[in-house]
Amino acid sequence: MNLYIVGTPIGNLEDASFRQIDTLKNVDVILAEDTRMTIKLLNHFDIDIPLKSYHDFNKETATKDIIEKMKDGTVFALVSDAGMPIISDPGYELVKSMQQEDLKYTVIPAASAFQQAIVLSGIESFEFTYFGFLPKSNKKRKEKLEEILTHDKTSVLYESPYRVKQLIDDIYKFDENRAVSISREITKKFEQTVTDSAKNVKEMLASDIPLKGEFVIVIEGYIDDSVEEFDMDINTHVDILIERGLKPKAAIKEVAKLRKLKTQDVYDTYHRI
Repeated sequence: MNLYIVGTPIGNLEDASFRQIDTLKNVDVILAEDTRMTIKLLNHFDIDIPLKSYHDFNKETATKDIIEKMKDGTVFALVSDAGMPIISDPGYELVKSMQQEDLKYTVIPAASAFQQAIVLSGIESFEFTYFGFLPKSNKKRKEKLEEILTHDKTSVLYESPYRVKQLIDDIYKFDENRAVSISREITKKFEQTVTDSAKNVKEMLASDIPLKGEFVIVIEGYIDDSVEEFDMDINTHVDILIERGLKPKAAIKEVAKLRKLKTQDVYDTYHRI
């Protein structure tokens, strides 16, 4: 085996498995997103294996070097700061390069925070979509949030304590009654999960819900009861969604999806082309 993709605890070090620890003790090099974070795990379990940084800023050059060392027989482990590597973290590029070189790799599993948050939320989870982190650009963030808030399946995403108030406020403005769940400090001493309407969650933030730790947000899927039977024409349908905060382009796309029509046909009708 050339690479072990090793999941690590998301908060409580006692969640580490025997297999995770044994694997990390028996590789030649551990690739870490942030060596300062990973060294805490290694020290806790008396693991004395060399660490090498592997992150977004060096992954391109580092990948080439790692592949060459693998060919020479070096066995690596890849870890992230917490949870499963590669999910919302660097690493898929390395796996892709290994596939091209016919090198062997496997996964040593662990939990991811978004999985635990869905379980804790009490929101329907037979189908859900994981969106990771919202884009930092205001324009791209707004577009992505519109997509999430009109998505008909449960959505889950990560947010920092510095931006979570804005996120909940945006959800509240779109639909104050939408069920939202906030989880923070999962598996740690001060773990907290609150599930309520966007309106009530907004009121609890910073008071009952401290703005500390990384947040996982679970959002109930979009249900448009007012237009479910389509007792209105296409133009009125689009206008209703625009009044609710969607941009015309997003509203047209959503109407086409709900009515099972081609987006271009709805566009032509709305603009009378």
